[in-house]
Amino acid sequence: MMLSVGSLSMPDRTVTTTASATRSAAPDSATVAITAIGEAVSAARARERARERAATVRTAVAAVSEAAIETVDKRVTNAAATFDPETDAAFRAVEEFHARCQPGMAAAVVVEATDAGGTIDRVGYGLTEATRTERQDAALTAAVDRAHRKAERVATAEGLAVGPAQQITTKPERPGETTVVDDTWESDPAVHPAPISVTERVEVSYALVASEG
Repeated sequence: MMLSVGSLSMPDRTVTTTASATRSAAPDSATVAITAIGEAVSAARARERARERAATVRTAVAAVSEAAIETVDKRVTNAAATFDPETDAAFRAVEEFHARCQPGMAAAVVVEATDAGGTIDRVGYGLTEATRTERQDAALTAAVDRAHRKAERVATAEGLAVGPAQQITTKPERPGETTVVDDTWESDPAVHPAPISVTERVEVSYALVASEG
């Protein structure tokens, strides 16, 4: 918190305060990262097997959840050209895709995907854009209110009052994602994600005016 005096004239006197506020919300979106693998003596056959397995996994997931599924990567590796190959097969094809669903359906998606032959890379929990925006707005309002209260304390000590805000600078922190790795799912498929926090920081400069009292 800083009191800056530009000159002895009242309009030039300002006070600059900083404040932050945090608001939390339960995750309302889950992303299950799934990998389908196909191995064969030829690249074409490996790709075909990966594609077939991916289709099987997609069908299984769709049967238990209205998940939005999108492919994020496809690749084929040649064991002969790999320093430390992951398989004895000549070629390995991988199709990676994400299944986005409600958090409460993540466990069912994991079970169905693995039963259908897929591999779970991770399960991530986050906030939808609407929830993130709502929490950011709430945190920003609280941070500005706190900055104003700080300014009032300084103004009172100087025998003055807080006038209009001259400048507001925001420093938002984008909420992260809670990740659950596959080992956790293997030990406890009923694991629940923790709330996600959204923090807003502000720096506000206020004019200081004569106190009406």
